[in-house]
Amino acid sequence: MNFQGERASPNAVWPHPQQITASTDLLYIRPHDIPIDSNIKTCDIIQKAIERYQPIFFPPALVMNDPPAAETSILQSLTLNITGNPRCEQQIELDSNETCESKHFLKLHIHHLSFIDTLTISEQKAVIEGSSVWGLLRGLETFSQLIYINQLNYV
Repeated sequence: MNFQGERASPNAVWPHPQQITASTDLLYIRPHDIPIDSNIKTCDIIQKAIERYQPIFFPPALVMNDPPAAETSILQSLTLNITGNPRCEQQIELDSNETCESKHFLKLHIHHLSFIDTLTISEQKAVIEGSSVWGLLRGLETFSQLIYINQLNYV
């Protein structure tokens, strides 16, 4: 049996969101130079996730160029925030909330099981907000799927 399909676009997100509202605007990223900050700095789960995602964002085996000198649409930072009572859950519980919301540029509503994740990215800053560390991990995964390297090796 041979299944034929279409190649996914560079910014395809999986699992596919229930709703996507996307802009055609693009932001460049300086390879290996995007500050990632969090309001829960003492959480080893978040710190280890940031370390794991750096080579996913910028694969070490690939040559990547800095954005063109005249370009002003460059992502300046990524911030991960837990809303409400920020705490570092060490284990996922049956009642853990995996909701995430990320603000700016591209808006995605992702429904997975009984959880709803929202990713919104715009201008030159990205902010992922989640109700728990698990929501932030979902947001990081979605954010990583939106990054791609074009034919000129720009990120």
